[in-house]
Amino acid sequence: LHDRPAPAIAPYTEPELLREARLFPDWYLPAVGCAAAPGYDDAWAPLWPAVLAGPPVLVLRDYHADNLMILDRPGLRGLGLLDYQDALAGHPAYDLVSLLQDVRRVVSPELEAAMLSRYIAARPGIDEAAFRTAYDILGAQRNIKILGVFTRLYVRDGKAAYPAVHPRLW
Repeated sequence: LHDRPAPAIAPYTEPELLREARLFPDWYLPAVGCAAAPGYDDAWAPLWPAVLAGPPVLVLRDYHADNLMILDRPGLRGLGLLDYQDALAGHPAYDLVSLLQDVRRVVSPELEAAMLSRYIAARPGIDEAAFRTAYDILGAQRNIKILGVFTRLYVRDGKAAYPAVHPRLW
């Protein structure tokens, strides 16, 4: 997916990244008895430029093993994706971190490091340090967002299974 330019879709913007990150103070913190997070938005502000740099690619935002399918077709046509309706044009590290830091499956640190290195090696000319920085920032943003989403699903929607995943997110 990342070998082609992003399609003509909305970009992953700073306001969207912050809106997602705000799910943590809006849902998780009140659920654990914390009323506010002074300076929270400002703490993220210097990090956004690193994840908004570079040519954007298709970012599915929910790219994990449960949304990947193997179809009865040869070659690349045998690969299928579910849950792509929230796709945006954004940093290539986002979906990679979604897959390698999957909240539902354990990926060993060794395998994560090997796959991250393999991805970088397959893209000549990539600024490895900048990519790894964006990968780390997006990993933190994604996990903090998921803590908020899963807390909302538990508190608002009564879905009791989600708090069990919180330790993995931390």
